[in-house]
Amino acid sequence: MTPQIKVEDDALKEIKYLLELKGLDDGFGVRVGVRGGGCSGFTYDLNFGRKSKGDVEMEQDGIKFFTDPKSLLYLKGTTLTYTDGL
Repeated sequence: MTPQIKVEDDALKEIKYLLELKGLDDGFGVRVGVRGGGCSGFTYDLNFGRKSKGDVEMEQDGIKFFTDPKSLLYLKGTTLTYTDGL
């Protein structure tokens, strides 16, 4: 399956660093979701966690990404980036 969410190299590097820093095992990945609320009608959610029943799993550069099927409808084509500034 082609990943529905693209993750840039700087973001992958930071995710790997944080997973290692927190001592999370291989079963953990990044949970990406969309929830109702916020000014634009949606709130985006990023957390570390494990795969839940029914989740879609993607992998990039050895990092797992999990999302529920409903959120994936809104996330297709999304690119995750990382910056350390304001």
